[in-house]
Formats: sequence, structure tokens, C-alpha cells
Amino acid sequence: MSNDMDKQKSISGFIFSQRELQICHRLIDAACEAGEVTGCTNLPPFYPSEQWYPIEKARKLTLYFDLYKLIYAGNTDAVGRLTKVDPDGFIESYNQYMKDDPRVDFTYDEVMHLSYRLKAGIKEYVAENKKPARKLYIADCHFFHNRLCAEMDRRGFSGYEEMNEHMIARWNEKVTSKDEVYILGDFSIAKGRATAEIIRRLNGKLYLIAGNHDRFLEDKDFDESMFRRIKDYAEIRDNGRLVILSHYPVFCYKGQYRQDENGRPLTYMLYGHVHDTHDERLVHRFIRETQAVKVMSKHVTEPSPIPCNMINCFCMFSNYQPMTLNEWIVIDRKRREKLDTELAVYNGVVAATIESEDDESEAGFEE
Repeated sequence: MSNDMDKQKSISGFIFSQRELQICHRLIDAACEAGEVTGCTNLPPFYPSEQWYPIEKARKLTLYFDLYKLIYAGNTDAVGRLTKVDPDGFIESYNQYMKDDPRVDFTYDEVMHLSYRLKAGIKEYVAENKKPARKLYIADCHFFHNRLCAEMDRRGFSGYEEMNEHMIARWNEKVTSKDEVYILGDFSIAKGRATAEIIRRLNGKLYLIAGNHDRFLEDKDFDESMFRRIKDYAEIRDNGRLVILSHYPVFCYKGQYRQDENGRPLTYMLYGHVHDTHDERLVHRFIRETQAVKVMSKHVTEPSPIPCNMINCFCMFSNYQPMTLNEWIVIDRKRREKLDTELAVYNGVVAATIESEDDESEAGFEE
């Protein structure tokens, strides 16, 4: 299988090089020829005309690799059990076809290496598909946005090309083909065709909450069906919780007071747009001031703090990987604890400055 196989396709199939296809052709043709001579009907016939194999075809292909290995090892009994015919006649016909076929020459080690990679890929596919589908969230990827590498976010990449490749790799390390990924705006600043190429390389079922930089949506060449849905605002359910989705922070969002009988929040507001800027500090101050207010709500017998669970899903906060709601809750809690310390230091500096200015003013008045 090609080392540069497309990640999107590797989830549901395999891409072979031209030489690897020729090896597959020869193994299949030799087995089918021997099967026809000996009356074997136990081998699934098919001809790999495409470089891309769906997973079910790839599973069938492993049988031909196993047969080659048994014949090479001289394991007559095992060949008989596999083919359900006279193994000596089958092996003789198989070897004769291999000898007469001039298309491609290959070594035993080459075939075994290809077989190992094929089976490893199938094993990976099976493991991935045992995982339950998840809802994942991320904001402000800004594919192709060169300026963010050195300014504002200071992402540290040499340019958007390196940034794009890094974000795609991190995304696909986390996301499976079954996962739903909710992108909270500013996905790409490129035009339609370039953005479409990025989407084709990303795992998962993609949902977009439009952001102010997503101008590819205005490009007539962009096929909006590449996203499962595109909205400016959405409300979804995630493991019994209401999740408010918006590119922009929504203050006083729907259900912000709701808690269950154990005091656990029932609603979360996920947003983007503000990155890690001074605007995010202002949002943080609003959250803390809101949480300091006590009100009566359902399931409480006395006034309790407003939960105000607003989470900034900025891609840099998760090291460029879409995360589950529970993962974002943990990330957000740790990040806001640091912001509390930062805010306390800032308030202390401001208070000290004001006090110093007051002292100077009083001193000047006395003079």
C-alpha cells in the first residue's frame, strides 16, 4: 500500500501503487487459473482493476496472499484444506502459471511485506470501527491564513502550508470516519476549490457553524454538500445535555440556568471568534461575574450560582484537535483557573497604581 495513501480513503479502503497492483493481479490470476484446472470453487474470484480497494475487497485479497505463502512453504495439507481440491494438482498448476506469466517479477519478502501491511490496515480499520461515534468540536482553524503564523495567534509555523499539514495530521489522529465534527466558524480563508481539498482530507462527518472568515461559502465553485449541514447558529443534544453552537460568544444563552437535581449543568454554550485575545479576557470576566450571582432555578431550594458554562473551542487550546464536550469541559476549567490568576494579578497591579496615584494627588494638594 502506498505510503502516501489518502487518509480519508484509508479509513474505508486501501490505495495501491502500480507495482503492488501487478503483484495482486498475478497472485489472483495464478490461483484462479489453478482453480479452473482443478475444479476449485472455494476461492472468491475478482479482478482488482482499480488502485483503490474497498475494505471488503481487501479482506478477500488476504486469502490469495495466504495461499501464496502456503505454496511457497510447501504446506500441501493446508493448501488442500483451503482449496478443497487435490493440493498437488493445484500447486502444480499454480506454479506453472507463475512461471509462464511474464508481467512482473517479485520476491517472497516483497509479497510478505505487502501482505503484512494489508492485514495491519484491516486490523486498524476494524479497531477504528469498534469505537462509538462521537460528537467533537473545534473553532477557528483558519486554514490558509498565513498571517496567523507570525501575528495575533503566533502559531509558530513557517507558513500556511506547514500549518495546514500539521492541522490535518492532528485532526486525523483524533477523528474517525464515524465521528461528527462541529466546526464553530472560521474554518478556512481560502476560496472554494482550495477549501474543498482540505475537507476531502479530513476524517469525520463535518458540520459547519459559519464564521465571519468563511468566505468560501460565497464561492459558486464550492459544493456546500461537503458539509452535512451549514448554519449560523445551532442547538444540539450531546449525552443528555443541550449544546448551544455559535461562532460568536452568546451571553445569556438559552438554558444557562438549567441544572439537574444533583446540581450538574444541563446546558453548555460553545463558541469561537475571539481566539486567545483580550476579547477572550472580557468574556472570562463576564463568566466569572455571572457565576458570582445567585438565583433560584429548577431543582434548587435556595438561590445558587448561575452555571454560565461558556467554552471557547479555539483550536490552539486543544492543540489543533477536535474534542468531545467532556474533554472541552476539562480543558476549559484548567485554562480559566490560569486566567483567574492572571486577572487577579492584573487587578492587583491596577489597584496599586490607583492607590499610588491617589497618594501622589493628596501629597500635591497638601503642598
